[in-house]
Amino acid sequence: MARFGKLEFADLEAVGPGTPAGRYLRLFWQPVMRLKDLPPGRAKPLEILGEMFTLYRAEDGTPHVTAYRCPHRGTPLSLGWVEGESLRCRYHGWRYDGTGQCVEQPNEDRPFCERIHLRSYPTRDYAGLIFAYLGDGKPPTFRRYPDLDRPGVLVTDPVEVLPCTYWNKFDNDHGHRPWVHRATALRLNRKDILVIRHESVEETAYGWSGQRVVKGEEDDTAATSLGTVKGERSSAQNGLGRARMTHWFMPNVRLFFQPTRAKGFQGRDIWDTKIAWTVPINDSKHAAFDVTLTPVEGEEARAYAAARATQEEEAESRWDLAERILAGEMTLEDLPADMSAYTSFTIEDYCTQVGQGPIRGRGREHLAASEGRLVLLRQLWLREVNALVEGRPLKDWTVPVSPLAGM
Repeated sequence: MARFGKLEFADLEAVGPGTPAGRYLRLFWQPVMRLKDLPPGRAKPLEILGEMFTLYRAEDGTPHVTAYRCPHRGTPLSLGWVEGESLRCRYHGWRYDGTGQCVEQPNEDRPFCERIHLRSYPTRDYAGLIFAYLGDGKPPTFRRYPDLDRPGVLVTDPVEVLPCTYWNKFDNDHGHRPWVHRATALRLNRKDILVIRHESVEETAYGWSGQRVVKGEEDDTAATSLGTVKGERSSAQNGLGRARMTHWFMPNVRLFFQPTRAKGFQGRDIWDTKIAWTVPINDSKHAAFDVTLTPVEGEEARAYAAARATQEEEAESRWDLAERILAGEMTLEDLPADMSAYTSFTIEDYCTQVGQGPIRGRGREHLAASEGRLVLLRQLWLREVNALVEGRPLKDWTVPVSPLAGM
């Protein structure tokens, strides 16, 4: 197990209150739900970072995150209902305003509302997601990402929940592509996916940045299929474009670029900007919140939005297929021929990441020289979390003011 101070890598798996990684993640705003999945005037239970909360949207659509249980008798507040910007407990009708203050106790002749306050958390919406600050004290400045604030179609994908540690998602380095996604590449004749690429990474003011090169590019060799052909430069190499760059915003946000996978738009020179937040639900489950900005406008934007809606319909059955594959009932090569690359990619990733299991349960790892991204990210996390535990200053990560898509 890798070490960087007193903590080792496996110590970063636990995320509940008081754990080293849990304390660090609570220093940042985190997405907790897709906005469209919670209509105004509704409440839902919310599990995130190993804790239970209540999430509701006021009748005007404003999101609120509060404690999970009513402080009166411990009933889950998500069972209640929304009245204006307040939430009323279903058990005895106690009502709490948007700040968590109890404002009504209808069963009491001598109410003591002023003594009852429900813990509430700073909450806001951005990029189609509901964010909350779940730490103590004053929240940091809310991050906006210039790459998502550009013109185009902004799509907030259905939240992906995977039954494995968030580090299995973090460690999904670029070297997996020609192997994990081989079935999709062969089915759709996407030779660019089969190209082996190397990646160099370096620490930045916001986390790290990585740049990929096609294997053999430095000596004018082109990668084709899973090998190289001397003296020939492939279309995959020449078309790598923005896909060369990946950016990581500490602690858990990845930004990258890819040719759009929407049906009807594949094969065109349209590049999606994708930002993905990976947030632990608990020690053995995580949620992936993905937002995509595609630079199309006008009539083309409407057609693109319709194509992405079709992808969301496919997503409803994808985890059932993934579990059948993990159980050996079918293979990745058996996925439907007309399935979009977007959906089959997520199924392939699910199978490999969930299959890894917990950090402590997989035995000793043998990291290779090509996995510099994994090594650097683990080092950054261990450096910062060790500093937090030991009471030393943390790095003040800063988001660039200009889109990284233009770099």
